[in-house]
Amino acid sequence: MLVHLRHSPEADHDEGRTRARIIGEEACGLYPGQPWGAVESQMAGDWSAIRGNSPLSWAEVRNDAHAAWQVALLERDGHLCDDAPVYEAAA
Repeated sequence: MLVHLRHSPEADHDEGRTRARIIGEEACGLYPGQPWGAVESQMAGDWSAIRGNSPLSWAEVRNDAHAAWQVALLERDGHLCDDAPVYEAAA
């Protein structure tokens, strides 16, 4: 039996969002110690080369990249470990 899979436009959107999350995570390591605002313009400028076939603009994937950036920062700082608290308890 032969199965034909249709390519849906949503797949390009998912690919674009995935790529945005990847560059958000990678940027945390590429620009250590720099705040999001200092790095975002560089990422936005690189988006046209990184996005592949995705029709999404940087404005449409910015939040995906920013969320990945924030998670990468938490992980780097040791806040995403199973045995570490996410917050410091009040004394």
